[in-house]
Amino acid sequence: MEREFAGEVIEWRGPAPYYFVLVPEADGLALRAAGSDAGYREWGMLPVRVRMGSAEWKTSLCSRDGGYLLPLKDAVRKPAGVDAGEVVEVRVEFAGVRREPRPQRVSVPRPRGSREPVRDEQLAIVPANQAAWEDLRAVFGASGDPSRCWCQRFRMLPKESWASEGAEELSARLRDQTGCGDREASATSGLVAYLDGEAVGWCAVAPRADHPRLLRDNRVPWEGRDEDKADATVWAVTCFVTRVGYRRRGIAGALARAAAEFARERGARAVEGYPDFVDGGSIGTLAMFSDAGFVEVSRPGRRRAVLRIDF
Repeated sequence: MEREFAGEVIEWRGPAPYYFVLVPEADGLALRAAGSDAGYREWGMLPVRVRMGSAEWKTSLCSRDGGYLLPLKDAVRKPAGVDAGEVVEVRVEFAGVRREPRPQRVSVPRPRGSREPVRDEQLAIVPANQAAWEDLRAVFGASGDPSRCWCQRFRMLPKESWASEGAEELSARLRDQTGCGDREASATSGLVAYLDGEAVGWCAVAPRADHPRLLRDNRVPWEGRDEDKADATVWAVTCFVTRVGYRRRGIAGALARAAAEFARERGARAVEGYPDFVDGGSIGTLAMFSDAGFVEVSRPGRRRAVLRIDF
């Protein structure tokens, strides 16, 4: 299914990257039908290929108010000299595959609440774009803080909150940041851990400069240090989520070790973590980072530290 149309560019503080093309109603309905035939939820995220001028990219249409918005990334919009209020011509092609019912997993049952440590070699840890979005959703779950925050704590803009943006929008941002399911994605901002084929953990690792709230409102990375906040070669490990039923088995620690190598392979000259001594929670513990080879470089306050690896 392919549609060509002209749509107005709007700026809106919803899912990244905040510029969108309004999809005309008739074209949205046609794309919706193609997605529905392939097993995609009627007004959920709809994977598409897009062409605008000489630029081509993959993204997902966002459902809003009974219609669709097409994300227009800055990497495409700026070179084309396009701004809000202008009308652009685009070609959009539904890029999903037919979803078949998942086969029932066959695995060795584990005792409920097992605390058996997981060794690194038991885990398959992959860049998030090599993981299925459904797997990452399973890690975050349907209740609790992860399912409300969607790893956006340090990425929110001024005046944004879980409540103001909502879980659906925050999850859409994470999907865009990770490129989940798109093995051709040029950038991906985290890792997913699998145990016996089951997605069990997530770790966010990306350039430190990609986190507006970390740069703006958080003193921990900067107090007593002479650091360039715009330096994209310093990366940060900012979030861990372990799936319910697999916690306290060392999965987050394995992800911390893998995160350092992940950053190094992508050109980082250093990677940092900011553990909390009192409640490691989603940002990790001092012991976890130390065991992964991070070295303490700063301790701003009684309960926080900066740990770092320089490559």
